[in-house]
Amino acid sequence: MKSLKASIFAFVFFSGLSTHGLAQDMKNHSAIHASPELVCEKNGANLHAAYETSIKSPSKDPKTTSLHLWRNANNVAHEYPVTNITESWTLVRERFIKPTRYFDAHVRAIEYQPGETIHGKKETDFSYRYQLISDKLINAMSLDKKDGKGCDTVEYYSLESPQGKFTLKWLPYLKLVAFFSVDKNGVTREWKLTNVDFNANTEAFFSKRRDYQSTDYADIGDDHTDPFLTKMVTQGFIEAGASGFYDEHGHSIGETHSH
Repeated sequence: MKSLKASIFAFVFFSGLSTHGLAQDMKNHSAIHASPELVCEKNGANLHAAYETSIKSPSKDPKTTSLHLWRNANNVAHEYPVTNITESWTLVRERFIKPTRYFDAHVRAIEYQPGETIHGKKETDFSYRYQLISDKLINAMSLDKKDGKGCDTVEYYSLESPQGKFTLKWLPYLKLVAFFSVDKNGVTREWKLTNVDFNANTEAFFSKRRDYQSTDYADIGDDHTDPFLTKMVTQGFIEAGASGFYDEHGHSIGETHSH
């Protein structure tokens, strides 16, 4: 359980990005940056991206797992096939963020209200959910080089700090991480994009989960007869999500839960 925790640790990043600005970017995914030949006609607002995540250290065998990123307009989800858990966020009125946790194996869901503070934390930045890395962190990194055109444009970033060495390969038009690594004290965590499907039925993915039996987070303590809720609370699945994060300086400010 702890190895899974380590494998999926720290992939998303907290910042104060304006969600209104990000929502506008989502609408303008095919915008031209400099000249006509740089147009990207692929729809980055609706896609399924598969990632392989790994953690390597000198004293332990490498651990590998998977993460699936789903986007459908103002909905984004991180699906963890190993745990059968999907975490989803909806941008409401281009300002508020509504989180939902889906327990796919149980066909159940826990809903949180937009802007709700949960255990002292509040969802305020849609970018690190939508992109897996916030614009603020990217802006704090050094742009080393840039290759390609249009949808194939790749930007290479790096950052060295007391928190470790960060390396990013970024697809700016699609707002996708192609490769990301964090190397600290000999322990390396890596995330690699393995596939992008622009024709995936993303609406069906979200629609299926919206049909799950759902419980509002605020009502969980009122029902002591539901075996599912009792189990989830006892094991801590309700309190913590699958995604930890760093701030823009590379400081760890979140912990994943050991599902």
